[in-house]
Amino acid sequence: MFWQTAAGQTLLGFLSNLLFIVVLTTFGVGYLRIVLTRRSRPLRRLLFGGRTPRAVVILVSSIYVVPGGTLGVRSRSTGFYGPVMNQSEYVSALRLAEAIQTRPAARLLRALLNQLGLVDTGYDPLDCSIAYSPQYVESMDGGPVSAREYTVPDLSGNGEVAERIRRALATPGTYVLVGGPFYNAAVHYALTHLGERTRFRFVARTEKGTEVRGISVLGYRQDGTEQTFEQHLGTAEDIPGPDYDYFVLQKVSGFGPAGATVVLCCGLSSLATALAVGLLATHWEDLAREFGADDFALLYQFDNGRDLAVPSRQDVDVALAGVQRVWPRPPDTGLG
Repeated sequence: MFWQTAAGQTLLGFLSNLLFIVVLTTFGVGYLRIVLTRRSRPLRRLLFGGRTPRAVVILVSSIYVVPGGTLGVRSRSTGFYGPVMNQSEYVSALRLAEAIQTRPAARLLRALLNQLGLVDTGYDPLDCSIAYSPQYVESMDGGPVSAREYTVPDLSGNGEVAERIRRALATPGTYVLVGGPFYNAAVHYALTHLGERTRFRFVARTEKGTEVRGISVLGYRQDGTEQTFEQHLGTAEDIPGPDYDYFVLQKVSGFGPAGATVVLCCGLSSLATALAVGLLATHWEDLAREFGADDFALLYQFDNGRDLAVPSRQDVDVALAGVQRVWPRPPDTGLG
């Protein structure tokens, strides 16, 4: 028979290879179309609006540790000083980066199909990196700064820290700012430079010798009045009921000279901030359906009775189930 001859075997091998390429190409095109239409396009619209997609940078808090401020397993204190990351912020940032970045399989298939001219080159893979927010402590000689020597930077003017933040946001793209304004200088800067947009103001005051942090929402009522939402943790004897905690999720486009898109994920506690990032990572499709490419400014409330200093991913998932949006009131999307 012909197929048993050398020529037949060669032809059979050629047809098998051709069939494999056709099947792989069909599968790849179908898979990428699903990724680009059902997942990538809404995500790109949410993060970039109508602009050309660029890289996403997540800036977590750069918390300055003073000399002798750390404890080790073999010593009471060490001489370490300098910026450190908040563990829960970093873990949540990894989760968000995983949700944003193009899947490895999609990258591989896209590279192959791009060689065949079968993929729209406008949909480049999304990259997402995690970095420190700009450092807010700087000594004159490069050595450690003690608590007594430290001066709170003025971020409203043209000081070195403010300029450092502007340089960090100078490249067009999308920046996710993670952390409260007490330790993330970029968050503090963004919250105070929103102009006429909806603004959230974090405040800290002392009551009975204990610091109590609260959050105020500015400009969400037509009469311009301000409503304050106070964080109450560990005060069950004085204030019965849930231990309310709050976090903000806000998108601002056209921020700064470069016109960057800034997404603020900030809360009054470590768990609150982790929830802000976790909600963005797990419910971005709901946000995309509700807001599309538009900006938004959202305030959420949850019961933080445990007041975890270092919440795990499981703690975040459990707490997410009880999150409620308190302003503005949401449609029926499952976001509270």
